[in-house]
Amino acid sequence: DGLKNYQMNRHPLLGEGVREFAPNVGVGMLDSTICDIYLCDKSGTQVAGRPILTACIDAYSGLCCGYSLSFEGGVYSIREMLLHTLTDKVEWCRKFGIEIDDKDWDCTQLMGTYVTDRGTEYTSVCVEQLSDLGITIINLPPFRGELKGPVERFFQLIQDSYKHLLKGRGVIEPDAGRRGIHDYRQDACLTIEDFERIILQCILHYNRNRIIPNFPYTKTMLDAKIAPHPSTLWNYGKGIPGANLLTISKEQLIKTMLPRAKGKYTQRGLIVNKLRYRNDAYTEQYLAGGETTVAYNPDNVNKVYVIQDNYAEFDLIESRFSGLPLDAAMGMIRQQKDFIDSFTGELLQAKVDLTKHITTIANQRQKNSNGVQVTYSQQARTSERYSRHRDLLNEVKNEEH
Repeated sequence: DGLKNYQMNRHPLLGEGVREFAPNVGVGMLDSTICDIYLCDKSGTQVAGRPILTACIDAYSGLCCGYSLSFEGGVYSIREMLLHTLTDKVEWCRKFGIEIDDKDWDCTQLMGTYVTDRGTEYTSVCVEQLSDLGITIINLPPFRGELKGPVERFFQLIQDSYKHLLKGRGVIEPDAGRRGIHDYRQDACLTIEDFERIILQCILHYNRNRIIPNFPYTKTMLDAKIAPHPSTLWNYGKGIPGANLLTISKEQLIKTMLPRAKGKYTQRGLIVNKLRYRNDAYTEQYLAGGETTVAYNPDNVNKVYVIQDNYAEFDLIESRFSGLPLDAAMGMIRQQKDFIDSFTGELLQAKVDLTKHITTIANQRQKNSNGVQVTYSQQARTSERYSRHRDLLNEVKNEEH
């Protein structure tokens, strides 16, 4: 049936699967899926589309450590999901009117290892930069979905939890796309805020109540009567040797995952993405010149951070770009250039006209055939000065009256 079919479905599975590289808490599996439901905008009058759910599942316990729900995928959703992993889940659930105990979702640390497929967002430079925090990134080979089974199973269970309850409210049925079938976009009535409350309840149910029947219990765990729920297994796994968790601040995480560019020191400041930045402690570098690696925020150009100096902060010099995202700032620069370039033809014509005027004036005065006296004459200068002198105050008074 072909090599691909063999690799996906038919090759022998003689190992322990994820247990071979996830014997302890701290191996996170990342993935995203487009949810099988259409949502509407806040006004309830237009279809906003299908949201993207990004999640991290601990391979050892099956706990959902963090999630992101938005209409924006790629690296942005990964950053948002990792940031949520560091968030206090009790406070997070309280924002949605849900009260939980710490033991229900006690995860505020990053995994020491993350396992992903080879999607473009997971092989991007921004994700690779997580290695600066001591995190290991493992990109699985193609057609080996069973090696990240926990996160695939998570998406299936979460969607199965709500789909049968939301029929007629935008949920996509298996017959979607066939000719003559109902357009499920017409059923959209939930906003993304409504849907996130539903997803959050599904995740809490998954973490607290899901039973993992094939978990490889040890005798110690059986004697301790550790319940086969992800949250219970997670809490137990954090307390045993080998747990691979990292305590990292949210600011450190976001700065590490910011896109990077080359910055150039000049007398006019640090030039990054054609914008100028300053830090008063770097006078010598401005004079010496040279390049450096800089992290920048594409959502706001007010600051950049020099990587080599532990994210030294530089402030934007040109206030006209203050608070703008990078795309808008670059758009202003291009618009200004195009606008100024539009005057090039006028400038050329103006130079021709100027040459004509100067030549006309010069040709009206012929040189003295006997020449001029080149020796400086005080009398001639004085005469010329008096002839050009004006009583400015008297002229202004006369003009005003």
